[in-house]
Amino acid sequence: MSITPYAFSFGFLGSEIDSLLSEMEQRASALVPSSDSIKTAVKNAVPRFMGDFNVDICENDSDIIVVADIPGVEKENISVNLLNENTLVIKTKFDNVVENTQGTYHLRERRCEAGERTIVIPKAVTSDGAKASFKNGIMEITLPKTEKDNGTSIQIE
Repeated sequence: MSITPYAFSFGFLGSEIDSLLSEMEQRASALVPSSDSIKTAVKNAVPRFMGDFNVDICENDSDIIVVADIPGVEKENISVNLLNENTLVIKTKFDNVVENTQGTYHLRERRCEAGERTIVIPKAVTSDGAKASFKNGIMEITLPKTEKDNGTSIQIE
């Protein structure tokens, strides 16, 4: 009995890997706008690790507007903090546990947890004049952009 080696070609597999890597590169380049720094792009591309809510960030001439979907949480259980001119933190506490002493649970998905979401703001903002509203599980935070400091003019003699 003789053993015949199996003729395996990496040709097809190699082209599939090339296609996959090319697609990954295209998707990664779409995540990195040309004007953003790599650090900011990575922070925006990495999925959230804590906090089970989605966020939209919008900008107009004078404000940055952050809209967060936070269903099932009461307004009293949400805190919003502007840590610095580019970092906003939203913390939630969700307590929806009802004790049932009348039977045995077969499935229990209702939760009791806390969440936290740190959001990188694309432009410098200030807390002066900031507003937040919460209605029907949707929070809208309006943060005024800071004026650009063009420096102090120095007279030339």
